Amino acid sequence: MKIGFITSEYPPNNPGGAGISSKLIVDSLRDEGVDVDVYAIVGDEGSPELQDGIYKLPDQSHYPGPKTIGENISVFRHLPSLGEYDLLHAYNVRHLPGVVLRSSVPVISTMNNHTWISPDAEQHLREGLPQYDLPTIFRHSQTNGYTGIQAPIRSAIECVGKAVAKRVDHYTVQTEGMKTVMTRSGYDPEKIDVIPNILDERFRSDGISSERYILFVGQLYDHKGPLEVIRAFDALPRRLKDNWNLRIYGKGKLKSKIEAIISEKDLTQVSINYSSYRKLPEVYANAGLLVHASKYTEPFSRTWLEAMASGTPLVASRNPSSSDILKDVAKFYDPFDTQALTETLQEVLENQSMRESMARSGKHRVKRYTPEKIGRMYTDLYSRMIS
Repeated sequence: MKIGFITSEYPPNNPGGAGISSKLIVDSLRDEGVDVDVYAIVGDEGSPELQDGIYKLPDQSHYPGPKTIGENISVFRHLPSLGEYDLLHAYNVRHLPGVVLRSSVPVISTMNNHTWISPDAEQHLREGLPQYDLPTIFRHSQTNGYTGIQAPIRSAIECVGKAVAKRVDHYTVQTEGMKTVMTRSGYDPEKIDVIPNILDERFRSDGISSERYILFVGQLYDHKGPLEVIRAFDALPRRLKDNWNLRIYGKGKLKSKIEAIISEKDLTQVSINYSSYRKLPEVYANAGLLVHASKYTEPFSRTWLEAMASGTPLVASRNPSSSDILKDVAKFYDPFDTQALTETLQEVLENQSMRESMARSGKHRVKRYTPEKIGRMYTDLYSRMIS
């Protein structure tokens, strides 16, 4: 069995969650005996090159327009003849239409983000995951700041790209919640398998953390909810703020705004930090609580796995994916209600036995997501598709 694995992120060029997940999947497939070639849209050159064991396609900066358009041009122009593969696997799927148009063999796509599903994932969750149609796409384009001729152009790109994406032979999603989202977006549920995200074993910890700091790990963008976490922490009773710190780990355009809030409110207990991925296991292992505050349906956040493996209890925003993966592990709150987050934090921080129970539940739950189990699920699907 020979597979072409095509992703828009791959370490060391992209050390974010999607890149890490890509490599973990590829490693687990190779451990199962699958012959895998990796094509990653991370190249600095204007033509494909083989480096570090992967084929690097030119990244989107070589082409005009948004990242989605650039990545599709790159794969369409620069992927080689693909007839030698039994199957192609597209991951982190901005580039999916280009793969479909180039491929002469079956294509499986892991829909690990909302591209070609819902162009405004936050608004989609806020509205209760309605059926996704053209009027909704157009309205969400407008709420995202597209005005005049931009809104119909943005809507047209979404509709055309989605029409091509729906020609894929089979899909995987990482939670039952994302299968629901895809189905309401017009995809055939009979063509969708649920294969979860995959644990990085380096995050396993023998103990259960008891240090008194609250952890936020993620990009500093609005849809990830860092501002809500800081505001909720600030609203906690003084006795808790005097005994707990909040450590924000991440980078992004909200950093200066977060620094301004910390200064304005004199929140000496709050800090902004950054850690390389290699050092993150220690950060998790020492945390007393992780807050995951996304305001959209996460496909399957790596931070959930990392916290559970580390023995770090979780407070999470409620959405179809988190409700599926973290049931009986995390304490949930409404992602659009900061007061609800404050109340949930207070409940958990005041109850050490609850935190210890949550940590134990997480350590037990994470056993479902080992590389061996997830790699076998992918290879079983591949075998079905090419038999």
